[in-house]
Amino acid sequence: MKKLFLLSGLFFMFSFANAQKMSNDFLEGQWTSNGVATEIWFNVSDNNELTIIEVSSYDGDPLTVLEHKIVGNAFYYKTVFEELKFESVATFTIINKDTMALDITSDYPAVVLYKRVK
Repeated sequence: MKKLFLLSGLFFMFSFANAQKMSNDFLEGQWTSNGVATEIWFNVSDNNELTIIEVSSYDGDPLTVLEHKIVGNAFYYKTVFEELKFESVATFTIINKDTMALDITSDYPAVVLYKRVK
């Protein structure tokens, strides 16, 4: 009986996570890494175009977003931190409706959790 409950709980968690669909509407708003990396604002225009503002959590300096796209249930984007000449490619994946994981590929790879600011 315990195994059945555990499996059904895992299925529920998996189903819930997968119920969230990556989209401009999902991304819209402010997201924080709680001081670990950056703060990000996703804004959606009336014609559904996505604008991204990203600043360093450390000093507030902006990053430049070079490109971005949604593929399947992931959000890919490429940024450069001009001040340090630091470029990265990153992928956001949904954990739940208010949490995403960012997998960063760069000279300093990392996985950072971002929470929606309410």
